[in-house]
Amino acid sequence: MILLSRSFSFVLVFLLFISSFFAVAATPESAKDDSAIDLRDQPVPSIEVSNLLERLAINQGKGTFVQQKYFSFMSVPITSTGQFIVKDLSALWQTEQPVFSALLLTPDAIYRRLSLDENYQLLTDRAEFSGVLSTIFTGKVNADDWQLNNNTDSTCLELIPKSGQLKQLFKQVDLCLVNEIQTSEPVEKIDNKTKQKRQITLTDSKGDKTVIMMTLSNDAFVPVDLEALKLITSPLGNVNDS
Repeated sequence: MILLSRSFSFVLVFLLFISSFFAVAATPESAKDDSAIDLRDQPVPSIEVSNLLERLAINQGKGTFVQQKYFSFMSVPITSTGQFIVKDLSALWQTEQPVFSALLLTPDAIYRRLSLDENYQLLTDRAEFSGVLSTIFTGKVNADDWQLNNNTDSTCLELIPKSGQLKQLFKQVDLCLVNEIQTSEPVEKIDNKTKQKRQITLTDSKGDKTVIMMTLSNDAFVPVDLEALKLITSPLGNVNDS
């Protein structure tokens, strides 16, 4: 048997995920499953859920992440690490190990590149799918898309997708606060030992899980961070840094 290297395995899994995600994004309107659309009439979130939503949201931040993908047919998870930048509803999710890739989210579209030497390529300009990843990376949850529960404790929020399309991607998403910090001090003045963390657990429609630990940096934003979230589109459809 020929054993695949970790790097090759990661690339394969990454491409499979991207393919499945955007295959759903490309589904014709007539083929959508809207069987759960009546769930949009759920009651207004409770005070506890609303409070947790505010605490989970990242309005501006940057840091590092560790992502572990678990498959039922593999004995060990596939681990990747990298950096992220979040500002309002835009986010850069840059994987650096074991192989490079970068996803750039704007409120209206998602872009990707597989090398720093490449221009960004448009993956989809459908806002609903940009919104899904934005929810995951920024913690800003649209209650119209998800059924919200906090059955465990005051630090975790369970998201159950409402629409048929989201159900093709996820069975459940769990957003959790880890070593939450409640202080009025500017983030750059917080001691390095008390960095804030977010844990995200994605359970896909097949039951496989992805666990992401985001560690927020205490460093202040600098101009280069904001520039990393800005794009312009060239006439050929490629995307370049502005």
